Amino acid sequence: MKTAFEKKPVEEVDADYLVVPCIKGRLPEWVAEILKECGAQKDFSGAPGESLMLPLPKKKYSRLLLIGMGEEKKLKSEGFRSAGGKAFSRVSKGGCCRCALWINEQMEQDYEGAVGAFVEGFVLRSLKLDVYKTKKEETDEEENGNGEVGELVVVGDEDVSRRVREATVLAESQNYVRRLDLEPSNVMTPSRMADEALLLGKKYDMDCRVYSRGELEKKGMGGIIAVGKGSSKEPVFVRMEYNGGKKLPHIALVGKAITFDSGGISLKPGKGMAAMKYDKSGALVLMGVMRALAELKVPVRATLFFGAAENMPDGNSTNPGDIIKAYNGKTIEVLNTDAEGRLCLADAVSYAASKEPELIVDVATLTGAANIVLGRHGICMMSTDDSASELFERCGEETYERVWPLPLWDEYTKMIKSDIADVKNLGSENGEAGTITAGMFIKEFTGGLPWVHLDIASVDLVESPNAYLPKGPSARGVRLITSFVRSWVQKK
Repeated sequence: MKTAFEKKPVEEVDADYLVVPCIKGRLPEWVAEILKECGAQKDFSGAPGESLMLPLPKKKYSRLLLIGMGEEKKLKSEGFRSAGGKAFSRVSKGGCCRCALWINEQMEQDYEGAVGAFVEGFVLRSLKLDVYKTKKEETDEEENGNGEVGELVVVGDEDVSRRVREATVLAESQNYVRRLDLEPSNVMTPSRMADEALLLGKKYDMDCRVYSRGELEKKGMGGIIAVGKGSSKEPVFVRMEYNGGKKLPHIALVGKAITFDSGGISLKPGKGMAAMKYDKSGALVLMGVMRALAELKVPVRATLFFGAAENMPDGNSTNPGDIIKAYNGKTIEVLNTDAEGRLCLADAVSYAASKEPELIVDVATLTGAANIVLGRHGICMMSTDDSASELFERCGEETYERVWPLPLWDEYTKMIKSDIADVKNLGSENGEAGTITAGMFIKEFTGGLPWVHLDIASVDLVESPNAYLPKGPSARGVRLITSFVRSWVQKK
């Protein structure tokens, strides 16, 4: 879908649909006049949840779609993101080729922020997730957003073309991740993960290197090897660098890339296991971030690291009780093979630390306990850098991909100490402080560098759809981390 900005008065808009989000009690005069002409004054007030479609054959725009935003004092940018999703669902149902957006510039809400949020919601809602259906079902397209829209153009007096492009890049990068995350494990194997990284690197002229099983052995990456031992699909390690070698602030991004997680010998219950194809989301989210950074030409040196593996049980699998050695030489007692993501991250994080970045950020669908901590409403965060965590909190509010900090108390470090190795991969057999002890385990491999850990397990899948994200992979974190990196660079 194309997006653009055109500087022109609303009466000159030429489109199939003109969408106007309206604040309750502050309808634009020209909207009020149209409602009066149509005898629809009582049909729309701007209250939240309201929408009204008016056919206007005498106008250059064929139909006017009004969306209620509610009272201005309660309005946040997320409301415009939702309005964008609702608008796409409505106009795509009508087979729209060109949709225009007009937002009242005379409001207390940040105008550019409102435009950006609307565009994000509109573009995010446009992604189809029924790619494997051989016959498309007859559905309510207004609910499912299955139609097509050729172009979204923002019109107004204030030039917001840059914001429109930024919002489009962010939403398209998130959609790029959602589409890849949808792939099942028989398609998205570890080697296919590496291939996708190579394609991304080639497209944006980023240096990308893939390390085979033999090279992992030479490097001493015992964590990734241990996780992938039970699968016929060989594990790989990927390094991708944006602005490599340039004298710019350097951030390391480390993702979890388990293409399927059966639990290994510590086998998971069958119920819900199909969703374990999404255990690769952390690495994919960071691939989306790398795409966004390159598209927006952010002046930062960013290096992505991930070990891709499939966690399966067979005669070669790692057993509970085994001892393995990570890249940095630390030994790990494996108490539970279903705590596998942290083993891959141990290698990837310690390898990233060896490159001495200014900050390490790891992203992973690491613990089911994250759902217990925050439900589906936020990302569990742990950090050794107060300024970075504060910036993540601020960016989380802006993008509505919110984070919440968890403590790093010494008592949690003691919980992962092993009697026979340096550390163990499980803090407590009964799951006590599971999200925190998993984070503390990763901290052991950061080399003391500034570090932020984001456990996205709680927000990775959409169970209760909202206006712009239907059921399925959410790729939440792409907009959050991209916003963070851009702001972090500005502070350097």
